[in-house]
Amino acid sequence: MKILNKLTVKNLKLNKSRTIVTIIGIMLSCALIMVVAGMAASAQQTMVNLQINITGNYDLFVKGANKKIIDNAQANRNVKDIYIKQNLGCAYLPQAKFDTKPYINVVAFNEKSFTDCFNVTLKEGRLPQNGNELVLSQSVIENSRAEFKIGDTITLDLGKRVYVSGAEIPLNDTEYFIDENGLEKLVDTHKKTYTVVGVFNKVSSSYFAADSNSASSSAFTLAEENADINDLFISFTSDGEKDYITTSGEILNLTGDDFESLKNDFEVYLENGDFYEASINKDLLRYKGFALSDEYMRMLLSLAVIIIVIIAISSIFVIRNSFAISITEKTKLYGMLASIGATSKQIRHNVLFEGFVLGIIGIPAGILLGVGVIALLVVILNALLENMLNGISFVYAVPWWVAVISAVMSAVIILFSTLSSAFRASRIAPITAIRGNNDIKINKKKSYKSPKFIKKLFGVGGEIAYKNLKRSKKKYRTTVISIIITVAMFISISTFIEYGLKIAGDHFKDMPYNITVHANDKLSYEEYENIYKRIIADTDINSSIKACENYYGNIVGLTDYYTEDAKAAELSGGDLAYVFGVDNKSFKEYVTALGYNYDDVKDKALITNDFKYYNSDNILIKGKEFDLPMNTVVKLYPNGTPSYTEDDIKEIQKTDPDFVYNPDDYKSVDLVIYDTINKEVPGSIVSSIMSTLNEGSVLVSEDYFKKLFAEDNDHTTGVIVIDSADPVNTVEYINNLDIENLDVFNINEKKEQMNAIVLIIAIFAYGFIIVISLIGITNVFNTINTNMRLRSKEFAMLKSIGMTKKEFNRMIRLESLFYGLKSLLIGVPLGLLGGYAIFKATGNTIMLNYSFPTMAVLISIVFVFFVVWLIMKISISKVNKQNIIETIRNDNI
Repeated sequence: MKILNKLTVKNLKLNKSRTIVTIIGIMLSCALIMVVAGMAASAQQTMVNLQINITGNYDLFVKGANKKIIDNAQANRNVKDIYIKQNLGCAYLPQAKFDTKPYINVVAFNEKSFTDCFNVTLKEGRLPQNGNELVLSQSVIENSRAEFKIGDTITLDLGKRVYVSGAEIPLNDTEYFIDENGLEKLVDTHKKTYTVVGVFNKVSSSYFAADSNSASSSAFTLAEENADINDLFISFTSDGEKDYITTSGEILNLTGDDFESLKNDFEVYLENGDFYEASINKDLLRYKGFALSDEYMRMLLSLAVIIIVIIAISSIFVIRNSFAISITEKTKLYGMLASIGATSKQIRHNVLFEGFVLGIIGIPAGILLGVGVIALLVVILNALLENMLNGISFVYAVPWWVAVISAVMSAVIILFSTLSSAFRASRIAPITAIRGNNDIKINKKKSYKSPKFIKKLFGVGGEIAYKNLKRSKKKYRTTVISIIITVAMFISISTFIEYGLKIAGDHFKDMPYNITVHANDKLSYEEYENIYKRIIADTDINSSIKACENYYGNIVGLTDYYTEDAKAAELSGGDLAYVFGVDNKSFKEYVTALGYNYDDVKDKALITNDFKYYNSDNILIKGKEFDLPMNTVVKLYPNGTPSYTEDDIKEIQKTDPDFVYNPDDYKSVDLVIYDTINKEVPGSIVSSIMSTLNEGSVLVSEDYFKKLFAEDNDHTTGVIVIDSADPVNTVEYINNLDIENLDVFNINEKKEQMNAIVLIIAIFAYGFIIVISLIGITNVFNTINTNMRLRSKEFAMLKSIGMTKKEFNRMIRLESLFYGLKSLLIGVPLGLLGGYAIFKATGNTIMLNYSFPTMAVLISIVFVFFVVWLIMKISISKVNKQNIIETIRNDNI
């Protein structure tokens, strides 16, 4: 046995090109498994870190918890840590800039909350060490004209916000200021003096920092030992996270419908109980791999299985073909060994030992290559995602089990790849092996005839090639299968990438603006106009639109004009109007571009008419929503349709004497719909700001909008859309105007983030395709190159009996054509089926629309013919350099 092993090693050294190609195939397949598993682990940990940064490092949030809940949590063995939040009260913010943000809200946390639960990074100073020290949020600095320095003392009159009726307004960070006409005030105030010890940067978690539109800015101190506890953030052990519903139910003492509510909705509310509200941090648990719905689990498992199958099939064929070629090449050697006493078992062991030697070299090299590629990808991702993950970097997290899985899977692939070759080698009869005629089958009962067009087009060489392919089917089949697998894998993955990138990039397609400004307060039309003029004074602004949106008016009668498509799609909300009014200049430019006469449309409306959505079976439904004649008059209710009849009002007032309802507030006006238009008009700012909901969006001029909706309409908001040459400077300019209740959004940042995400997806996806293609090319090269070398004696004999170089080249071209055509005829349909399988695995979850991979099919066709031609040309160039007589005499290739 040792002699056979030595012979195997020596043979591997003598056939360096085949050995190197096989090792490269093993290395690439192992590295691919390593990269897929390693990047999945790294991405998972990155998403866990990002979610902790957004919400906090906890599994269960309990609002308004009493002592019983705290005792339950402390006694539960599946609880790792408890983080405490106490709302100490609101005080008036010293020198507040804005009337609608007048408060400073003081909140106390226990020490672990700052370090272990919330991602708090200090801008300056330190964390509080007792209840008399205070750290200020960045929002305090931004919303106050006072200058705060480390070491300053602040005396605050802390109290609670209440309505004039006495009802308490919750002391949390998300309540808006509601002091119109003196509706709220601070009561039960008491003085408390704090020392400012630090200022922290903005924190993503809404539980920790105040909402940008809330009435208060946040400041934090250390929780007192015996103070009343308002909220709990509870972190579970790994066992508790595995069974998070049961653990949460035990802590909250939930049974019956309350437990079912937590289980199904991940949250529960109790009016009179041990707590007010409880919710599970399902996003964090999902990223940790626990709170996955059945639908997501099916999608992830399906994708994982498909990817693993793709890698395994590609790798098995690379390695199996390499061994099959090796067996064909060494058939005579095995015959000689068998003739001098080598048993079938020893020959099988010899082949398996060859696989073991190649695996010992290829698997560690593949793992090292995978580790290097993962590290490089992490560096690239962090460069692309800079400042896009809320201060979190994409982490390098490759656990030991990833390398073990890669090594084990590669070893199993090698084993399955070598087994068939090992049994084949052991079953060849010695005399047949020594003669070397096992691979070419002559059918004595049937002579091989080539079609007449073969001889006409390719001559005698073509006829010989055709008959040779018919006779030596094994060699031909091996090469064709190699190409089929490569084509099928390429098309399958390309299909997924094509519609995946489309979905990722569609959101910001044809969006010809980069800033939006929303005015959230009730403004008169004159005030809104003055704000607009102040904003567009910025010299960096190229173009802008001033728009008003009313999102609650009702149009009675629209559903009467539903098309059959709309009825079949069972659209809802057809009478709910989203009315957009844009400044007269922009409206005129828009309707003129649509081909209308402005004077005909200026006092009328246009309504979007196309719809598309996915139904419950994930089938894309689209069509025309309305069949409206031009100049159709419908009834618009600017404040909504009347909700109560006179009898309803009398009935309600029996139990609620203060109930006031004025039917005159719900009167209708005539709305003239001039025509229907498509929802999306590429390149148009006006089109871009219109609703993408299924309901028809109504577009009118600013003047017509003012006729339809009063200035004090509760459901009208102002939207200013801007295209700026320098979005960052424009946003800073608008913020420095100190206009209250403006939300400014730099859409350009979102565009850049989306572009980065699309680029990342492309890097991973096309990287995967490149590696799969490299494995396939390696396979094809190994197969064709060795096949040509094994046939060098055949080629030499043909040349010796007078085959010209021209006829020889025709023969090779015909073989290339047959390889390519047969491979494409089988590989393309298989690739289409594989792409559709991936689509079905993900379509129900992320609602993708299947698209035929035209470009991938075309690339495959060009790729196959070019690669086959190139490899055969390289192989034949080597054969042509051989001496004819020496090649015929040589029995050991």
